[in-house]
Parts: sequence; structure tokens; C-alpha cells
Amino acid sequence: MSPRTDLALTGDSVETRAAADPIFTRGVLQGFAEMYLQGQDATNPKASPLYARLGRLPPIRIDVGDDELLLADAIRYADRARAAGVEITLSVWEGMPHVFQSSLGQFFAAEQSVNAISDFLGRRLIDFFPSINTPSEV
Repeated sequence: MSPRTDLALTGDSVETRAAADPIFTRGVLQGFAEMYLQGQDATNPKASPLYARLGRLPPIRIDVGDDELLLADAIRYADRARAAGVEITLSVWEGMPHVFQSSLGQFFAAEQSVNAISDFLGRRLIDFFPSINTPSEV
């Protein structure tokens, strides 16, 4: 949900969504990055996965609001992962703020997103643990 994949803040949504995002500002994101990085390079793949080699990752699902500064982080990460051959699902929710899923009961989109995430995880768990779908013998 709403991943922060680029601590260098190079995504255009930091500017284009500035008026729409009710939670973050560029200054807040910059401050968090500086506290976390402690002087290290913001493009280090260990801090900013956007810059990492993304092949061989398991399937990924990203849900992100259209009204948040982190929108470009999600889109660019999904594009890079897809180009590296990773199975990825990106859902951009129109008019939704950062981590809108925490507003269950307030936004219908929150319920839809949480249900989609649950379905995604359920399908992947069955892939790894096929016996989950098989009744156990007593």
C-alpha cells in the first residue's frame, strides 16, 4: 500500500500532487528521508528499492491513491518490476489519499482495495501451500 520506493524524491507526483495530498508535503518526506539515511546516498537500492535490480521477485500488488505524493514512486516501481519480468498488479485509486485503506467504513474504495489485497494474498498462499485448499484428513 502506497510504497515509498524513492528516497531521492525524483518522482513528478511530489510536485503534481502537492495540493491534493492531505498527509505529506515534500518537506515532510525529505525530513523522513534525511533521518533514515543519516547522510547515506538516497539512491542506494537498500534504501530506495526503485534503484534495485528487481528481477526474481515474487508477485507484487501495489495499491496507491491518485491524490498522494507517492503516486510516482508506485508507478515507476511497478513499471521497472514489470520490465524485469516480475508479475505485478498496480491499482491506482482515483481521488484517494495516502493509505486510504485505513479508512474502512469511510471510503468504499478502502473496502474494495483491502478485499483485492486479501484475494491476491490468498491466491499466492495457495500457490506456496497447496494443502491449505485441501481439507485435512482426520
